[in-house]
Amino acid sequence: MNANQATAAGYHPGKTMTKEHNPAIDLTQRRIEMEQRHARRQWLVRHCAGDQNAFPELLQWLRAPLYNYLMRCGVHTDSRDDVFQEIFLKIHSAAASYQTSRPLRPWVFSIAANTVRNHFRTEKNRRSIPLNDALECHADPAPGTERQVTASEAISWLEQAIMHLPLRYREVLVLTIIQGLPLKEAAAILKLPLNTVKTHLRRARLALLEARASRERTQEHV
Repeated sequence: MNANQATAAGYHPGKTMTKEHNPAIDLTQRRIEMEQRHARRQWLVRHCAGDQNAFPELLQWLRAPLYNYLMRCGVHTDSRDDVFQEIFLKIHSAAASYQTSRPLRPWVFSIAANTVRNHFRTEKNRRSIPLNDALECHADPAPGTERQVTASEAISWLEQAIMHLPLRYREVLVLTIIQGLPLKEAAAILKLPLNTVKTHLRRARLALLEARASRERTQEHV
């Protein structure tokens, strides 16, 4: 999670997380992105046609975002590889049903979300999430100003706070804020009404704000 994602999640510690302005994408860049999206949508078509390079390309593209999704949804580190492999087995099995007129990423994350839910339903003895897991994908800040350290600490705390949200709130927050998917796509992935997704996101943000207020009260008495 970066500072922009933390701000979107509802954490606003002041100047330490100022959202940077992104320059407008010119027509050339837009064309390149459209070509890349088209190429990605052909991966499963190529895979079904026997192209041995297609599925590894898909795996490489999705490895990091799917692992982040599994981690932040609370899949324990001991189970993460198994769940990850199960997701790709399901993608392989369902490859022929994918329609290139549909965006690939939401289609994949719909499979991932269902797999994670099933994992939690069938897991008999769910273990608590170690603190190291919450910080696993967060790099140590480079030595520098107090501002950098403050931002780093805030983001680390926010990562931990997200891990303590109920799954129904956590998965919406991860899809929309961490993965950057639109609310409509998140609703389609989770098979929930759009208003329900909006409610879960709002409650997730409120829970984080309450957790932050509690943290600040605790710090005042230290």
